[in-house]
Amino acid sequence: MKVLIAEDDAASRKLLRYFIGSLPDYKIVGEATNGEELIKYVTKEKPDIALVDIGMPLMDGMEAVKACKELFPSLQVIFTTGHDDYALEAFNVRAVDYILKPIERNRLYSALERAAQAGKLKAGKEPSAKKNLTIKQHKNIIFIPLDEIIFIEREDRKSVIYTRNNKFETNETLASLEEALDSRFIASHRSCIINMRFLIKIEAAGQGYKAYFKDYDRSAKVSKHKIDELQRYMS
Repeated sequence: MKVLIAEDDAASRKLLRYFIGSLPDYKIVGEATNGEELIKYVTKEKPDIALVDIGMPLMDGMEAVKACKELFPSLQVIFTTGHDDYALEAFNVRAVDYILKPIERNRLYSALERAAQAGKLKAGKEPSAKKNLTIKQHKNIIFIPLDEIIFIEREDRKSVIYTRNNKFETNETLASLEEALDSRFIASHRSCIINMRFLIKIEAAGQGYKAYFKDYDRSAKVSKHKIDELQRYMS
């Protein structure tokens, strides 16, 4: 795996070189000291993984990563930073991990392993998925293509299944519906299950968060303790 380090602090770069140097499957292909250099190195070297500090000169790491992701969506990003207030934004650019300094060796190794696995999955084929969700409505049985389900929400003792153009109500519990879904669906809240294929961003909303979906005007609830799980999936 080709790794790029983007860090303006010399001591931090040295520590990352030391940690990665003991891993035979990872090779450092460049070191950027600002956001503009990060973009240039990514374009030239096409690394598999980028270790990125946020507080860099000229262009900060977050903005540089957004630019890189537009050019190379398969780039796996691990943020290594002293700032703890960019975690949500890191999720929205599908970062593998958000490691606060001082960097711990085992945490870094774990993140690198997940980044490598995510890169291999994107390069290969995805496992086969189920096709339909079967629900009961009164005396009827309805088949809803999983590809069309945006999210499912528990409302007034019913489960409401939202698709692009329709919604379906059923008395079945979220737990029973979740068992019938495949791996693209995750419970984002005790009252919501979302289709991660349609998720485009998560924003703070009061004490919690809301999930927003591509070309869809409704949002779903996300609880604070689910953020890490969703981030791992998106990576």
